Amino acid sequence: MPYIVQTAAAQMPQSCKGSYRRIAVIEVKKGLKRVSMISDRAKGVIRIAETWERLNVGTSPRCAYQKALAEAEALCAKLNREESYA
Repeated sequence: MPYIVQTAAAQMPQSCKGSYRRIAVIEVKKGLKRVSMISDRAKGVIRIAETWERLNVGTSPRCAYQKALAEAEALCAKLNREESYA
C-alpha cells in the first residue's frame, strides 16, 4: 500500500500565538492521494506510520515545520521505495 504525507492544523491553547501544524506519514489504500483527517479512523487509512506534533510555522526554511516536513517527505519516499521492491 502506498504512503502519503498529510498536514493539518494543531490544537493549541489560546495563550499560544502564531501558527502551529502537525504532520503525518500515513499508509493508505491504493489510489488515495489525500484523507479527510490524520486518524486511524479516517476512510482509506491503513495505519499511521509516524507523526510530528505541534510544529511552529515560521517564516524561514529553518522553522520546525519546514524541517519536519522535509523529514516526513524523505521517510515517505523511503517507505514507498521499499513497498515497490517487496
